Amino acid sequence: MERHVYTLLKGRWGISIAIYGQIFDKEFFRDDSIIVEDGIYLSFSKEPLIKNEIFCKEDRESIFRAVKMVGDNIVSNSPFHNNTVIQICSLQYSLCYYQEEAMIAAMLNWCSKTFHFELKNIDSRFDYENNKYFFVFHNHLPTVQDDFGKQMHCDCDCIGDENFEERLC
Repeated sequence: MERHVYTLLKGRWGISIAIYGQIFDKEFFRDDSIIVEDGIYLSFSKEPLIKNEIFCKEDRESIFRAVKMVGDNIVSNSPFHNNTVIQICSLQYSLCYYQEEAMIAAMLNWCSKTFHFELKNIDSRFDYENNKYFFVFHNHLPTVQDDFGKQMHCDCDCIGDENFEERLC
């Protein structure tokens, strides 16, 4: 089992999220899983490390989004290549040291450590006016088609801003 604790302290308060997970070959994995993209599957343990732990919808969505952002790195570095299942066994954090958007950064870091690739260009800043962190994932932003069919990367400012989705494209 891989454990990684993501911590961030730049402002008035900090963030700390521990992710426990493991990887499997899809051929031998019998639990339910969802397809993230070709060759990468995601599962949330039916028997988490903490009794009665529930993986909330927002955490599941953030983890899915993070895994999708680094899918190519996972396939390239996984011992199971394009047959990889990531099973999340526990998400541990205190609501006092948590911000929903940080789950993406935490999972990106978990993937980086588990699959041994370098994670670049993730910035965070603390906004004192809003009393929250904003995250920028420069190399991990979605690719979109412009009006002429040319692919381009969104040049959004940050995740954590309530207008992020509107500004995304």
